[in-house]
Amino acid sequence: MHRASYIFLVIISFLLVASCSQPKPQVFSDHFFTFGTDISVSIFTHDKEMAIKGFSAIRSEFNQLNRKLHPWNPGELNSLNRAIAESENIEISPLLIELIHAGQKFNTQSAGLFDPAIGSLVKLWKFDQSANIHTSIPSDSEITNITSQRPSIANVVIDPNGYAHCENNLVRLDFGGFAKGYATDKAIKILKDIGIDNAIVNAGGDLKSIGNKNGAPWMVGIRNPFSAGAVASVAINSELSVFTSGNYERFFKKDGTTFHHIIDPETGFPTTLMASVTVIHDSGILADAAATAIFVAGPNRWQQIAKSLGVNKVMLITSEKEIILTPEMDKQITILDSTLKKTIKEIN
Repeated sequence: MHRASYIFLVIISFLLVASCSQPKPQVFSDHFFTFGTDISVSIFTHDKEMAIKGFSAIRSEFNQLNRKLHPWNPGELNSLNRAIAESENIEISPLLIELIHAGQKFNTQSAGLFDPAIGSLVKLWKFDQSANIHTSIPSDSEITNITSQRPSIANVVIDPNGYAHCENNLVRLDFGGFAKGYATDKAIKILKDIGIDNAIVNAGGDLKSIGNKNGAPWMVGIRNPFSAGAVASVAINSELSVFTSGNYERFFKKDGTTFHHIIDPETGFPTTLMASVTVIHDSGILADAAATAIFVAGPNRWQQIAKSLGVNKVMLITSEKEIILTPEMDKQITILDSTLKKTIKEIN
């Protein structure tokens, strides 16, 4: 055999052996609990060690954020809330500065309907408790004592040296309305920095993804607020966030009436017209905040709030079992429950 041909065959044989020994890509998964919910991470790769590295980094990031941003347990946010209650200035971290500025931006864009400073109302309604201990609802006077002073994230002032102060002592920051969105954004950035191109991070049904799964899109179900199972599904094969605010997440029943945790900052009461709102956007933190703001806005005000926030893929499900979709969302989503009335509405 000619020497060149022999060398060529050896090289081909080597490449075939190498390709056979290369692990096939597969989905690696991790699950843990933080932010008061189940977190699941799925990574599609042939590199198991890279996936494990990604899981470890995300666990660490989520647990740190949960400790720092918990409004009721000891941590950075809790310390800031105590300082506000005592009319004290306090130096805060770049993390809190970033989130306060983001919250103030969303608050302005939503005409005040998204407000992470209503922790006093959350606590009054006992939605700060992990268990349902509700034996009564707050009185009108208790609610009015808070809403009349209109605690708002707009009241928080940060000076150039990184010190925060607030003259409204009823401000109590609770970042539950967009913390998971911020965390999933961070998680996807961590994975991309490691070199992972295909993954999905799911935080209790709210999620962000990159890439796909072996050429097939990630399939995501959106919970039905009226029955078991999914009301819709979404196929995702790019970097997108899917966030839902629903009346089924935290609630209690009293005298035949259901009270859920999404509170209107203007009235101090849980909203009554919506069952759920889903928003799809590139940004997790924006999708998270927008879902909450549009939920509070309800079927009569949602279009102006969605437009102001800059989101166009929106699905609302009203308490009357009507599904309202923007044209952009209608193209992205598949409705699975045919019993619900479907309406398409533009954002004007």
